[in-house]
Amino acid sequence: MKMAGSNKINGNCPSKMKVYEDIESKVTVEFTKTHVGHGINLGQMKITREEKEDIARKLENKIPIEAILDDIRNSVNEKLERIHLITRQDIKNIKVEYNISSEGILDTNDVVSVTKWVEGLRNREDSPVVLFKDQNIFDEDLYPGMKAEDFLLVIMNASQKDMLKFYGNDTICLDFTHGINAYGFDLATLLVLDDKREGFSAAFILSNRQDSTALKLAFAAIKEHTCIAPKVLMTDDTESYFNAWEDCFWYSCEKTIVYMACG
Repeated sequence: MKMAGSNKINGNCPSKMKVYEDIESKVTVEFTKTHVGHGINLGQMKITREEKEDIARKLENKIPIEAILDDIRNSVNEKLERIHLITRQDIKNIKVEYNISSEGILDTNDVVSVTKWVEGLRNREDSPVVLFKDQNIFDEDLYPGMKAEDFLLVIMNASQKDMLKFYGNDTICLDFTHGINAYGFDLATLLVLDDKREGFSAAFILSNRQDSTALKLAFAAIKEHTCIAPKVLMTDDTESYFNAWEDCFWYSCEKTIVYMACG
């Protein structure tokens, strides 16, 4: 069964509308209004064409999905209608139906699209971009040891920064996911343990390399935004990860227990 339920009633409802048009363009409608075998469930009704077109116009004007959802739900008065139960998936379906480009794709070229996304966030106070080294850029002063073709992106939003500051003096985990896209980039996730001892992703490092050179730059950028001295550091079984950490957080490493996990 579908999460939202099914429209199927295991029978046939006699309610129908038949439209006839003759050679003289005369239109005749035969309407049977009686419904049998089901109730009127708002959640199973369809969004009207006018409502879809209104949402499509907002999407074309680059209004975020969350803003559209908030406007619709805030419009509820005394009568609840189908449009007020709209979901994020409904809006995504409208994007596909009206052939509206995805909101995060700023260019058909992936490299250009990412660069435009970062540039759009650069001057915002709440920008989650901590460090960005684009491809086809060589600057030994800013990115020592990095080649022109190397890519490095470090993301940490305000909530992640707060969690890292609050829990970062206990346990830090470095988790690596390899080959997450067609370009062979790897994702390194910096995690902390919250008060329930569950992992929380505090920062993301996306790069075509995961050696100490790239990680030193990433850790140095994270260090500028927070000051932590973890008691435990848990990484994969590769010394380069700890070496990069030690190079940036040397003041805490003498009292840090290091666990290296195989596999």
